[in-house]
This record gives sequence, C-alpha cells and structure tokens, in this order.
Amino acid sequence: MFIIEFPTLFSYTIDNTLIDSVSIDSLIYTVKDLSGEQIVKIDGRDTLISKRKYNTAGNQLAEKYLYAKGRELGYKTNYQTCSATCKNIMWEMDGTLYQDSIVIIGAHFDSECFEDGNGQTKYLSPGANDNASGCAAIIEIARLIRNYKPQYNLKFIFWDEEEFGTVGSGYYANLAKKNSEKIKLYINLDMLGWDMDNDGLVRIKYVKVAQSLNFAEEAINICLLHNISLIPEIKTIKGSYIGFSGDADYFWHNGFSAIGLADMLDDMSLYHSEHDLVKYFNQQYFLNNTKLALALVMNYAYDYKPNSVNDIVIISDNISIFPNPTSDFINITINGINSRNCKLEIFDMLGNRVSVLYEGSLLSVNPTINFDCRSLSPCIYFVRFSGGGQSLTKTFGVIR
Repeated sequence: MFIIEFPTLFSYTIDNTLIDSVSIDSLIYTVKDLSGEQIVKIDGRDTLISKRKYNTAGNQLAEKYLYAKGRELGYKTNYQTCSATCKNIMWEMDGTLYQDSIVIIGAHFDSECFEDGNGQTKYLSPGANDNASGCAAIIEIARLIRNYKPQYNLKFIFWDEEEFGTVGSGYYANLAKKNSEKIKLYINLDMLGWDMDNDGLVRIKYVKVAQSLNFAEEAINICLLHNISLIPEIKTIKGSYIGFSGDADYFWHNGFSAIGLADMLDDMSLYHSEHDLVKYFNQQYFLNNTKLALALVMNYAYDYKPNSVNDIVIISDNISIFPNPTSDFINITINGINSRNCKLEIFDMLGNRVSVLYEGSLLSVNPTINFDCRSLSPCIYFVRFSGGGQSLTKTFGVIR
C-alpha cells in the first residue's frame, strides 16, 4: 500500500466564515468512531474502538486512529511517550511571526472502564461525551484551519491517561517548564456535548495563574462577538486545583496560562457510565462549543479579530465586576480613573441600553456602584464606562 502525501497550500487570510463552517455531521461521525458505535479502519483493518481505558487494546487503537487523522490532515504528527503505558498524540503547525510562542488546544482521549473485585470488566464507558466530544472538536477545528498558517506555533494534543491521574498532560506540562517552553495559552476541551436542560450554559474554568483570568474573561467576549449561542460563565476554585479541570491542572501548576471549556452544570447521571453515548448529546450545544473553541484558536493563534471588535468591546482591567456571573446583584468598581464628566451604562447583546448607572463627576478613589440584576433575563451584558477621553467595556453574565 502506498501513501501519497500532497503538499498543503497555505493561505494567510482567516475570517469569520470558518466558524459557520463547523459541521455537526462531521463532529458526530468522529464521536461515533471513537466511542465504538461504528466500524473504523485502522492499519488497513476494519475494527471497533470498544473502549479507551489506559493500557488496553482499545486505547492503543484510539492512539493509532488519532495519529492517522493528523497525517491525513497534513500536520506534523508525533507520539510523545510519557511512560510504558502512556502516549500523547501531537499535531503541530509552525507560526509565521512568533515561533518562540505556542498556543495549545488539547483533549484527553482515554475513557473510564469499571471493573469488579476480580479485575473483570463490569461495564464499559464508551466515553462519547467524556471525552470523544473534546477530541472530535479538535479534529474538526484542525480540519477547518489546516490551510491557514497561524502567527503563533499551534499544537493540537490528545492526552492519554487523564482518567488515571492526568498523566499525559502532567508529563507534557512538567517537561515544558523544565525546557522553558513559552506557552501563550493552553485551551482544554472536556465534555462538550450534553446540556440536558438546554440552557446553553458552559463553564470556562480558570485559576489565578499567569494570565488565565484575563483569557477566561476575554473568552466571554469572543463568544459574544462571534454570535455563538452559548451563555459562558467563568469558574474558579479556592485551594488546591489539581482535579479541578483535568488536563489544564498541571499547566496551572507549572505557571502557564490555561482555560478549560466544560459542561459540568447539568444532570451528570450518564457520567462515567455505559450510557455515555452520542444519542444523548444536545447536538446544537456540541456544535456551539466547538465553534467557541475554534473562535478561541483563531483569536489566540492567528490574532484574528472580527471587524466590529474595536467598536464594541475593549476589555479593561480598570473595571472590576463581582460576582460574575450573578443571579441577583453586582458590584462594579472603577479602578484608577478620575473624570469630571463620565457615564456608566449597561447594554444587552443587541446593543440596547438597559440602564444608565451613573452620570456626572467621578473623583473618588476606586468607587463601587451596586446594580440590581434581578429583572434581567439570563444572558451576557456589557458594562461600558465613558469619560476622560476613554471608552472601556467589560462583560458580565446573569444566570438563574
């Protein structure tokens, strides 16, 4: 058998139409491949990836499947051996401007498999949502941007042994710190397909390490600017964060900026069970999460901004909003700005003004204004400050 590789023709122009090109059919097809719902061809043979637990034949089939996909799409594709049983699969594309800085998007490909006291398989978790969904999203993103050269080095990484203690991602992140690797941002995708109550809520997880909080807040704006029908909320944790967001954890532990996209808000009765099947997916939610992940890659690896970004949103550290998101009240603090003629307003996603919070002189130090959000519908809103020759904006979410 001969494999003929054709050279990839790169373009340097990327635009918003790519986001509309994300295919739910392509996503679902890949999830079925990885969760054993249909025959796949690996090493020239028809087979099923019946389970992806670490150090099993199914896990090794998934490794080969993902490696072959990377080659098929034209990426530099490699295995990273972490231990005798653990291999990560890495696809890479060189950047055109910032070749010493890397944007990484990753998802674990192993799944859980429960056993009885004798070590026999009790039941398999096909792992459709956890985490064939994250892997399928990465494959779809890689398919769509393969002909576009990023400004930053870009890596797509499929992690092994997340369910066994984030072994694969931990190995990579520890080695990256040892080698002084410059990682601009790591984006983790884990469980993107359920949303049982169809509310569109998605968590963007962060820990206050490096620029992680800024990236998490900016992700909300990116979702809004690209008109993606999700309601993102940022989520952090106090104390130890190992185990908080899976494969993002060791990036934080090693001082790197990282965020994680996950649906951990709904009924989790199918989690790690034999019922983790694609038939239970909310397909529109899965599609929208993939669109958001693609928009993040476009923004951070390609420095892509939609035409309206400068007119609509300037993310400002001079405005602090707490709590964010909220179900009732927010406290808005204006940091380090004095002005004799200023205005503080709230707008909805369509640009309609919801409220004028303040208008006049702002001469006190770091004033805080309280706003009652109980009459607002669950959505993303803008707080806009104008004054002193500046126009600054920050977003907040209302949830119920």
